[in-house]
Amino acid sequence: MFTLIIVTEGEGFQLSNQNISTTVSGDVIVTCLTGRVSTEDVHEWFEGFEQVCRQVIADGRKFKLLVDRKGYTPDHFSVQRAWKDKFFDESILNHSIAIAFLLEEGEILNHLQQSNTKDSVQFFDDEEQAMIWLEAYPT
Repeated sequence: MFTLIIVTEGEGFQLSNQNISTTVSGDVIVTCLTGRVSTEDVHEWFEGFEQVCRQVIADGRKFKLLVDRKGYTPDHFSVQRAWKDKFFDESILNHSIAIAFLLEEGEILNHLQQSNTKDSVQFFDDEEQAMIWLEAYPT
């Protein structure tokens, strides 16, 4: 089963730098919030993300998440807070088996990799490595 929801709108809409999507393939949900992001974009992204997650949860399934934040550029400091408030929903996190975050290579990625204490959460700069890790993670 494969479901695709793509929302591509927001302030200064351009397909080349706006990427908000959520896809499901088997037990893996891939969600992207990349490019120049406004608070409105976060709300639109979360509507699609939550809809997909709730559908999987309603089917009684747990899932693995790949969260693509590569190229994520908030247009204001409030965007990051809005994303955290939306993403760290207890119901969604309680139904996830493992979460891989895809981030740009750099200091933030290095810090998160070194300070991470959860076996079920990993940080990557390469999508292929993240998918290999998720697929191999025990269910």
